[in-house]
This record gives sequence, structure tokens and C-alpha cells, in this order.
Amino acid sequence: MKRVLLIICIVLLAGKVSAQDFASRFLEKHLPDTNLTCVTISPKMMEKVMNLEVDGEQDMMEMISKLKSMRMVTTEVNGQKYYNEALKVLEKNSGRFEPYLSFEDKSENYQIMIRKKKNAIIELVMLMREADNFTVINFTGNMSQDFIARLAKSMEPKNS
Repeated sequence: MKRVLLIICIVLLAGKVSAQDFASRFLEKHLPDTNLTCVTISPKMMEKVMNLEVDGEQDMMEMISKLKSMRMVTTEVNGQKYYNEALKVLEKNSGRFEPYLSFEDKSENYQIMIRKKKNAIIELVMLMREADNFTVINFTGNMSQDFIARLAKSMEPKNS
């Protein structure tokens, strides 16, 4: 019984400590929701990614080395609903985040928001909705304008 209580306390404490980023705040609001899936890449896993050799992408590897973590929240149902709710969380935290880029049409919505500490970008939130799919990608660490520009370029609509 003590072991179970200890595990519960550790999980709750870890949740409270990590509840500083956007993805945590969004998930906290949707705690019992089984439609959402969350994947977190911890600093330890980022280190392992950094040990991989990537030919010709030394500058990108350098940018990745400055990241602390990445959290991705996804769902394949009710994309518009979750996108709107995520915008409400951003609105509620408008003092923390500032808009960087957005694109909207009938079938797709993309937003990039950043959080700065002094002049350093320490958090980036990407919201993506395509049809019924919704994704939040939340980076924390120290990010450059070049890193964000590469992410933004990857979000550009494809001309068919």
C-alpha cells in the first residue's frame, strides 16, 4: 500500500512540476479525455537524439541541442473543437504567449505562438488542425529565429 501511495505522489508531483508548459495546461483541462494522446520527449531522450549522426544537418542538430523537451498532443476526432479550446487556453494565457505565424482556411488551421524570457525564445507552441485531426507540438528550451522559421516553412500550405 505504501508503494502505491508513493507512486501516486510521485506522479502527481511530476505533473505539477511539468504543468508550466502549454501542453500541460491544455491537458490539465482535458484530463479524463481519452480522445487525446500525449507523447513527451524528455531532455534525456533529446540527448539520445543528439547522438544520432545526420549528414549535412549540423546546423539543425545544433538547434535541436538547445531544446529541453518536446511534447505532442494529438487526436483524430473533433479537431475543430480541440483547436478552438486550445485557442481559448492561449487567450487565457495571452500575457505569456505572443503570435508568431498563423494560417487559416476552411479545412486547415495553423498557429505558432512563442513565449519569451527577456529576448530569448524559451517556448514554442504549434497548433495544427487538418479536417478532424488536431495536434499541439510544444517545444521548450532556447530557440532561435532560424529554428522557428524552419518550422514555419514546414507548415506552409502545399500548392496542388
